[in-house]
Amino acid sequence: MTIRDVHTHNLHAGPGAIINIEPDTPLPPQGTFSTGVHPWRSSEAGTLWPLVEKTAADPRIAAIGECGLDRLRGAPLPRQAELLRLHALLAERLRKPLIVHCVRAWAELLAAHRAIRPAQPWIIHGFRGAPALARRLLDAGMHISLGERFNPLTAAVIPDSRLHVETDCSSLPIARIAAAVEHARLHPADTNHSHQ
Repeated sequence: MTIRDVHTHNLHAGPGAIINIEPDTPLPPQGTFSTGVHPWRSSEAGTLWPLVEKTAADPRIAAIGECGLDRLRGAPLPRQAELLRLHALLAERLRKPLIVHCVRAWAELLAAHRAIRPAQPWIIHGFRGAPALARRLLDAGMHISLGERFNPLTAAVIPDSRLHVETDCSSLPIARIAAAVEHARLHPADTNHSHQ
């Protein structure tokens, strides 16, 4: 497991954290960032996408996203899927990983991944799902990032090479989240320490 805060919205996160910056927010002079059009803002893509394209090549941008599919919020799913494709192609062109948000659209996400066949990692951020879904994503070649709330049984099935941790919007320090994930991996049957 890489002990790095792979996705946070905390502008004051520690060294090594990848801070998510909205496309219409100026890029701070110092730090490591990701940028993309969140599915919740997908109806604003006409304005936001050109800003992502303009900023994405900046060396301070370590990843593209967060972007993705959300069945509960944002533009209609076909529009979100097209926007995901644009992000994925940009990530391929720039050779940067893709930070993916997905809510209740796993079949569509897997279909998009199969269609694009990316060389760059897709990191599913804030994953809370069951081990069976995690295995499907891993079998497709994706990476999984766990945050403050996660399924401890799922933590045990993710190989080190494709496991990441994140604070996202949590106030907990990344070291505490990483320790909880590591505990779940070492003691998968111990659900008393569950962060579900």
